[in-house]
Amino acid sequence: MKVIENILIKVSPDRLFSYLMDVDNRKNYIPALEKVIMLDPKPIREGSRYIEVANIAGKRLETTYQVIALETNKRITAQTLKSVFPIQADLTLIDNGAGAKMTIQLNFKLNGVFRLASGVVRSIVSKQAKDILENIKQAMENE
Repeated sequence: MKVIENILIKVSPDRLFSYLMDVDNRKNYIPALEKVIMLDPKPIREGSRYIEVANIAGKRLETTYQVIALETNKRITAQTLKSVFPIQADLTLIDNGAGAKMTIQLNFKLNGVFRLASGVVRSIVSKQAKDILENIKQAMENE
């Protein structure tokens, strides 16, 4: 299953990329995220692993990711190593002259009960992606 959302953020791609690469900023734009635990030394680079700890519906969830592709100021891709369902998140930045067009593409596979509710899960994931993009836009443009 695939979800793609995008937004225009009126900052340069290099400034936006720098913000995204600082894991301490993630709590500002990912709803329910409590903390990020780096498993490899900073800075984030291809191969880096980290755990996102979130509280969703009163349940603590830990998801382990690994960065599988990184192009400075252009793209970062991470995939789950340990998760409720496998997901790959690809963030791309394109300079359009007025700022950065940021696209988030989420590819995920649903199993078990999640598969039975695929339409609902897709809708939730799409809403979360839109919220993340809007939160990043607000943080960057109001800085």
